[in-house]
Amino acid sequence: MELSICIPVYNQDVTSLVHELHRQASRSSCAFEILLMEDGSTSFLEENSTLGSLESVRYVRLPQNVGRSAIRNRLADEARYEYLIFMDCDVFPQDDSFLERYIRMEGHDVVMGGYHYGEQPTSDKHILRWKYGKEREERSAAERSVRPNDSFSTFNFMIKKALLERLRFDESLKGYGHEDTLFGLSLKREEISVTHIDNALSHLNYDTSDVFLQKSLNAVANLWLICQRRGYDEDLAESIRILRCFKRIDRFGLSSLFAKTYPLVRSSCEKKLLGKHPSLFIFDLYRLIYLCVCSKK
Repeated sequence: MELSICIPVYNQDVTSLVHELHRQASRSSCAFEILLMEDGSTSFLEENSTLGSLESVRYVRLPQNVGRSAIRNRLADEARYEYLIFMDCDVFPQDDSFLERYIRMEGHDVVMGGYHYGEQPTSDKHILRWKYGKEREERSAAERSVRPNDSFSTFNFMIKKALLERLRFDESLKGYGHEDTLFGLSLKREEISVTHIDNALSHLNYDTSDVFLQKSLNAVANLWLICQRRGYDEDLAESIRILRCFKRIDRFGLSSLFAKTYPLVRSSCEKKLLGKHPSLFIFDLYRLIYLCVCSKK
């Protein structure tokens, strides 16, 4: 097996992560490279640049941020080997068999390893991001396999290089949100199923609650942009719960009413979500209301 480990980096010190991956890869029988691409970072450049001196590590610095989709497409283009493992930069393997579990999946088109979150948030400022991750993203392979393509995420996966060269991530989506949803649907339409295994990466660097909330609203705006381009695609609606809810209320002519409540509930919802005991029910409702707002613009 020939393996390229591809890591888009943005303002994160990845030295410990890369040294661990390099140690695991070096003891395997695979030809490998670790490809790091700084996506317009301004922090930790000196620390990360030293990694280019490691054997089989390539370090590339982009002067400007190109975005979540474009950086992954560029990494795929730069990669030398047949199989690509992608991961976020703020992660760490749970044990020393992380790469070996992926290597054992040789022959599969797309493999997803999953998420792991700590038992407690790192601080009160990160509670919303931690709670969402713990309750919505940290799922076993068996749970994810019920709807395998709907569970696709760029956080931690392996894919054949030829497949990613053909399908690509949609670079027209800007900011945060749903580039992985669209890619999962592309795989589904090509009748390529995502294989799920229990091979989670630990998520180390949670966004603060206010940053995560803003990213989540950006994802809602991206979702509506997708709907405008594609119409009410049944596959898309079935894979995203908030869009299923929107379709139901819009069918009864209630989306305008929901949109009108936005300025009335915004302050109280955000106060609750940014506090010490955020409710995911309120989080979902707030995003649904915001989707109604986007639909009326």
